[in-house]
Amino acid sequence: MIDTLPAVLLWLVTAWRTPAAWRNASKRVLWSAFLALAVAMTLRVSSVAAPVDAALGVNNLSSLGKHLGGIVAAHSVLTFVHSMAEEKASGLKSSRLHLVVPSAAAAIITVLFFATPQPHEAVDLLTEYATDWRIAAYGGVWTAYLGAALFSASRLCWRWGRQPGTGLLGRGLRLTGIGTTIGIVYAVHRVAAVVLRSLGQSPLPASMSEAISGLLLFSALLFIVTGSTLPAAGRLLRWSREYRDLLQLYALWLSLTEAVPSVRLDPPRRRTSELLYPRHVHDRLYRRTIEIRDAVLTLSDHAPGSLRDQAHAHVAASGLIGAQADIAAEACWIIGAQNSRQRNEPSSGEPLPPASGGRDLPSEIHALKQLARAYDSDLTRTFAAELDLAQTLETTQ
Repeated sequence: MIDTLPAVLLWLVTAWRTPAAWRNASKRVLWSAFLALAVAMTLRVSSVAAPVDAALGVNNLSSLGKHLGGIVAAHSVLTFVHSMAEEKASGLKSSRLHLVVPSAAAAIITVLFFATPQPHEAVDLLTEYATDWRIAAYGGVWTAYLGAALFSASRLCWRWGRQPGTGLLGRGLRLTGIGTTIGIVYAVHRVAAVVLRSLGQSPLPASMSEAISGLLLFSALLFIVTGSTLPAAGRLLRWSREYRDLLQLYALWLSLTEAVPSVRLDPPRRRTSELLYPRHVHDRLYRRTIEIRDAVLTLSDHAPGSLRDQAHAHVAASGLIGAQADIAAEACWIIGAQNSRQRNEPSSGEPLPPASGGRDLPSEIHALKQLARAYDSDLTRTFAAELDLAQTLETTQ
């Protein structure tokens, strides 16, 4: 279970980032890092590695696959951190390993792997075959590149992550820096294991050495995944807040735009469709506030002073005072104006500005949510019933 958890986590993160990487080329570097790590950690699971090697007829081929995945991931993480440092901190100069370096490292370990006789499947390729100079060189090249890339990434993370005013991005870089630093410890451990085994020394069994490597690797991955996704937490929080606001305004918006359909830009969706469509939330919310206000402005032309006075008197009788009373009165005369418009009664020619509103989008949304609650209250329904009763009595007389 402990072996499969990192792989599952990485595949989930990769799947989560796939749509954004598909739409935005600048996000593909980090996505490729998670994809490479997901492949590497999957091939690290013995129940996956052994069947893959058996199916392909090459002992330990899965080990080569996971090491190549590690090279791709290290280069991608380094490129991502370097790009972020250059973009966010002008004047922060750094160097990164060119693409030719990881390509050369990958080519060298591939040649050394296939040049080495491997009669049996190994629990840990680097330690069990360390007495063969080719595998020792293989391990040296792989860990040297991994250590150099992680050192460069760690240096950038710690330098830029401490810059003032970086917010969640700075915290994310510091967490990523912790992860890459642990990755350096992992690389040092692997080098020590390979060197000791090549000298004929084995202070730890191969299985225990592999367990230590796994613990270091999992810890590094946990910090890197957390750090790289932390900057998205703010966007996710903002999205969830706007998504909630969009749904809270749905009933008011639907009712008002049914009375004034000309203000709608697009045909209305069912509430279920609204619930299940998570894209373009900010734009939809912005449009919804405009359409609600346009509908209220149109309906205000059907709200003469007498109707507004009735609404204020009805609200005052309930004991409400202050701003809440103004909002409740607005909800009452809006529903009265809706009924008047639906009966095709002539307009009063007295459009007035709304009683509530905001100077920017957040305050406007807050005001409209208050209006939506008042519109859906028993107080407003009672006022509408009184208007209907008065209209019925007037009609029968």
